[in-house]
Formats: sequence, C-alpha cells, structure tokens
Amino acid sequence: MKHNLIYAALTALILQACQPAEDKTKEATDVTAGETAEQPTYPAYFSKVLDAHGGLEQWKKLGSMQYQLTNNGNTETHLIDLNNRKDLVKGDGYTIGHDGKQVWVSPNRAAYPGKSAKFYHNLYFYFYAIPFVLADPGVNYEQLEPMELQGKRFNVIGVSFGEGIGDTPEDEYRMLINPETNRMVWLLYTVTFFNGQPSEQFNALKYEDYQAHQGLLFPAKLIGYKYENGKIGDVRYSVSIDNLQLKEEQPAQDQFEKPEQAEVEA
Repeated sequence: MKHNLIYAALTALILQACQPAEDKTKEATDVTAGETAEQPTYPAYFSKVLDAHGGLEQWKKLGSMQYQLTNNGNTETHLIDLNNRKDLVKGDGYTIGHDGKQVWVSPNRAAYPGKSAKFYHNLYFYFYAIPFVLADPGVNYEQLEPMELQGKRFNVIGVSFGEGIGDTPEDEYRMLINPETNRMVWLLYTVTFFNGQPSEQFNALKYEDYQAHQGLLFPAKLIGYKYENGKIGDVRYSVSIDNLQLKEEQPAQDQFEKPEQAEVEA
C-alpha cells in the first residue's frame, strides 16, 4: 500500500513538473512569432544601402553615440542615446539638452548663439547617422529615376515622413547612391522647420571620407552646398567629425535632465 502511495505521489510530481515546461515552450514560441511579425521590412533598394554602410542589425546593437563636431573653429561634443534619442550638445559656454520631451539650454537661452536650439540639437546627428536613422518607423521610401550630378550618375531614393513623425514631417530627402558600392554620396534635403510648409527648394550635403567604426561606416566630413536647377553651387558650411565612440550601453539618463537654471526653448 505504501509503495502504491509513493508511486502515485511521484507520478503526480512528475506530471506537475512537466506541465509548466510545456506551457513555457508555447509561450516562448508565441513571443518569438510575435516579435518576428513586428520586424519592419524595407524595399530591397534601401536594404542594400543599409548593408553597404554596415547593416541595420549592427546599428541596432548600439545604445549610445558620442563624437566631436567642429564647425568654423568651434568644437562641440555630441552625445546621443540611440534607444530613446535623448541628446546632449556641449559647446563653448553652452549646453543644449533634449530630455525626450523638451529642449533646454544652459546656463540660459542667450548662451547659445544659434537661431534655434530646438532645430539644432539633433540636426547633425540625423545627417551623420543616415541611412540608419531613416530605418525608423514612419519613414516612406520611393525609388526615383537615376540622376547625374557633377558628371557622375547616381541611383536616387526619395524619402518622406508620415504625419506627426518628428518635428518636421514635411521635410523631404533624396539619397544619391553610388550604383557600384550602394553607399550614399549626396543627400538632397529641404528645410521646413521654421515655417512648417512643404518646400521644393533642396539643399545639398556631400558625405566624404567614410571611416569604419565597429563595422559601421560614418563620414568624417559633411559639406553643405547650395543647390539649384540640378547643379551644385557655393559651399554653405563644412563640418568635421572626430573621436567617434559607439557603445552598446545607454548613457546615464540623469545628464539629459534640465538643470535648474536652464531655459526651455518653446
């Protein structure tokens, strides 16, 4: 009798132990299937560009990016949380921060000499991190007819943004791609931040001196040009980017918080 009771108890324990394992397996399968279903898909012509720059999978491993940007002799340090897109720009006598909701300037708004800190805080990060940032949700792609610029022929990808995406969803980009390497050489872009209206006036930005960092390619120099009637005009600005640091960990979040004396730009 005792042997029967022991056998029954052991049987019950074995059945009880096995049951949760089956449920967990099913749950894990469901989660995996759900995650797979939510993965965004991109047109083949855009995926080739992502791969040529090091691959979106490698980009998504990163949690932070920091670099030094020099423009007209003024050097700034830019720090970006690549997961939540908070950022910090430290220049000579001023700091611009974005805490995820608002843009602030320390010690006060007058310390930043530019026209708009809200426009500027992530401007160069966005330019610098193309094409990867154009893999964000809400971006639309279109394969346009190839075009010639300065005697060279490029494949062209048109980029627009869904309603409510970012501060300037009316912006438009045209990525000019080297057909042999699938790397971006030029970016044509409109600026709609200040009036909120769509524009047909494009500016040109040239990407020079690509360098590899942890398997990803980033330009060491960005040169902005006037662009009119399909032709490149005078240089508008030139920035160099050095000391790039990429980390898988996110940066400490408290540094993005507004200091007590800082002023918020509306």
